[in-house]
Amino acid sequence: MSQEWKMIRKSLQLLFCIGSVWCAASQEAGAADKITDLDASIARGGRLYSDWMIELDARPPEKLHQGFVGEGSSQKVISESWRCVSCHGWDYKGANSLPGIRGKVGAVPSEIVTILKDQTHGYQDYLEPDDLLDLARFISLGMVDMDQMVERGTGKAKAYGLAQRPFFETVCAMCHGAEGQSLPGVSLGHFAIQQPYLTLHSIFNGHPGAVMPSLRAFEEAKLIELLAYMQTLPESASLVSIVRGGRLYDNWFMETGRDVPEGLHPAYPTQMEVEVKPKQTWLCRECHGWDYRGKDGAYAKGKHFTGIKGITDKKGADVREVMAILKDNTHGYGALLGRDDLLDLANFVREGQLDMDVYIDSTTKKAKGNYQEHAKFYPTICGNCHGPKGRAIRTMGALGHVANEDPWKALHKILNGHPAEEMPAWRSLDEETIKDLMGYIQALPKKKRS
Repeated sequence: MSQEWKMIRKSLQLLFCIGSVWCAASQEAGAADKITDLDASIARGGRLYSDWMIELDARPPEKLHQGFVGEGSSQKVISESWRCVSCHGWDYKGANSLPGIRGKVGAVPSEIVTILKDQTHGYQDYLEPDDLLDLARFISLGMVDMDQMVERGTGKAKAYGLAQRPFFETVCAMCHGAEGQSLPGVSLGHFAIQQPYLTLHSIFNGHPGAVMPSLRAFEEAKLIELLAYMQTLPESASLVSIVRGGRLYDNWFMETGRDVPEGLHPAYPTQMEVEVKPKQTWLCRECHGWDYRGKDGAYAKGKHFTGIKGITDKKGADVREVMAILKDNTHGYGALLGRDDLLDLANFVREGQLDMDVYIDSTTKKAKGNYQEHAKFYPTICGNCHGPKGRAIRTMGALGHVANEDPWKALHKILNGHPAEEMPAWRSLDEETIKDLMGYIQALPKKKRS
């Protein structure tokens, strides 16, 4: 064999080896891509199961789903009737007297697609073939056994509650906040406790139409521990948010340091003589009052009368509804306050209003308490700044005068603090202590000097 032929033979062998390695690597990469694509497909199917209309940004059908057990003709009811979860449940074991789908675990996806397109389900007119396949893959491969993760009777996660705190605080808290309260209308603690199956489904698959990631790549044990930690979070809005909302209600531009628009607030009535400074008309309490009752409360007469109603009817309202009102054309705070500001203010409106008639006699303006019962509180928690007789702060009148002239204002500030100041919010005190503290303050000297 000539030397030249030997060199050609070696070159061919080398090319063959390189080609084999490349082919194997390509096959491995292709297999990895298929696994990755399958996981993404399953998670997307889970979001379609939750609400395919939101996930696909699709218009809901016009008629009630033929298999839905329920009544109603509103668009909301119609939309609900077309959601898989409405019939089969967050635990996949059935809801509203309809059967579950756990029996389809491990079934061939193409057979499930056939079921999704049959006369009973009828999704072929609304979902594309890829959507149907993703949903079928979730049903076949993505459903977890919720009873292995959550106690059926109590709804508690079967895991230690603090194990995944670092994970939550570095991953989930970026959107939900450290206490699970940062997204409007979403109290993560409430959902995790009251609807653990919904929460766990969302942990595994993400939320329809949102940027929330699917965490199903992690071990199941880790995700159960994550649910357990979420169940330790507060169910209601954080008091930090509520009391800051109270300070924004008091004076949002002082609390935030933002500029006040020129002139009167567009919604402020001008048919009567305006007796306050224009920038005051941009304050919530200027129209709705320190007692939150507007024209039906302490502002029923006097220079602060506007004829505008209070906000007491929004106690307990959906926080998203309140935020929408704050941003509407009448109020116009969407361009003036940040999202967190609006959320805090909405949380105050929803959860922070107290019935001030419980604390103050509206006729006499006197606190309904015996200040001698808690006489030690003012000197220790208030006197450091306000002085033993309430005269120490030079930029305000005597505390006794303020509390007697406008006790609702004084009580609001006791509960929420003063905007942009280090004054504590004493909302955590019990009712009787607050009454007695108010009574003590009203008994202080009413003049700066005596």
